[in-house]
Amino acid sequence: MFYLWMFIKLVTGFAIILAYLNISGRSQFSQMNSIDLVGNFILGGLVGGVIYTSSIPFYRYVLALIIGISILLAINFFCRKFNIFRNVTIGRQIPIIKNRRFIMENIRDKNNKIDMINIASQLNLQGIYSFGDVYYAQVEPNGSITAITDKNKLPSVIVYYDGSVRDQDLKDIDKTEDDLLADVKSFGLKDLDPIFMGVFHDGCFRYVCKDGSVLPPHVDKS
Repeated sequence: MFYLWMFIKLVTGFAIILAYLNISGRSQFSQMNSIDLVGNFILGGLVGGVIYTSSIPFYRYVLALIIGISILLAINFFCRKFNIFRNVTIGRQIPIIKNRRFIMENIRDKNNKIDMINIASQLNLQGIYSFGDVYYAQVEPNGSITAITDKNKLPSVIVYYDGSVRDQDLKDIDKTEDDLLADVKSFGLKDLDPIFMGVFHDGCFRYVCKDGSVLPPHVDKS
């Protein structure tokens, strides 16, 4: 009977966690952020701790899993909707080199925990053997390095996403929300409501609208 209950608890735990992964869209390891990874450790520990004991009623076990998953879904929802919450829980890209100059306030900020020795190693793995060759570099939220040696191939920056203006990203490109709004109005729009995502690339703003269209329209040069 003990092994039957252990089997039932294990299958129930797998089912609930897999349901959460499908609901949250995290079907692959590469799609998970730090919140998902910590949450999965906790849920895994809960399942592993309960299946070997009979002192915890089955309904409390299921309820604990549901509560844990609800908290994870709520945290991920707030991360998508509020930039401040996302920056605190997941983090954001941190520019460390711009126009071949080191951004020392970001590098020396203890909250960023920038390790230049580790960054040098990551650059070496990308075939970049000198900081002098780097025109622009940033630390991504997952700790990896994006480094650009050609100033004409700078990475795009998302400055607006699903109703939220990303103020810090605008600041990184020396733009303001007023600049963003003025550019949107140049396309005949009154405000940002029709916009799903705004990106700054190659010196100009580009937009993905909620109807799926793109502004300015893509021009095929081939």
